[in-house]
Amino acid sequence: MSLPISVDGYPGFKPYECPRQFIVDDDIYEIVVVEDRWYERRVTYFKVRTTQRKHYILRYDESADEWTLQSGFDGDDLLARPGIKLVTVDAATAQEAEQQIESCEHCHPADAEMPFDCLLAEVTGKGGRYEFMLSEPARCPNCKQPITEKTLVEPKDN
Repeated sequence: MSLPISVDGYPGFKPYECPRQFIVDDDIYEIVVVEDRWYERRVTYFKVRTTQRKHYILRYDESADEWTLQSGFDGDDLLARPGIKLVTVDAATAQEAEQQIESCEHCHPADAEMPFDCLLAEVTGKGGRYEFMLSEPARCPNCKQPITEKTLVEPKDN
């Protein structure tokens, strides 16, 4: 099991050269030391220890330019996502959020920078530690492609 995360590197280094901290939801985990590093084809794994003396495995996929937290060691506790509330989004609310979309990553990949769940948070009034789940598929009003909670979109200028 894995979870997408954000990773920052030390000044002068790229994060995959020397990770300094990682962010899960709104929580920042400072890395004290990279205890181990191993490689697979276009993927690098890091076993890190944080200031809380916990051990985590971070995975960097070079081809996708994506970081994930992997299961194992203390990562299992974070993967459980304590404090995250799941919100089911009904069709009417999803449609209201759809109306705020100019385009998506399918039809205008260069312009789509915001995950659809940010618009869902706006429409529902729920921000922070919430994870949204669509009860029915949403669609881009521009290209009609299906949109998930994590699809990147470009919001309309309001």
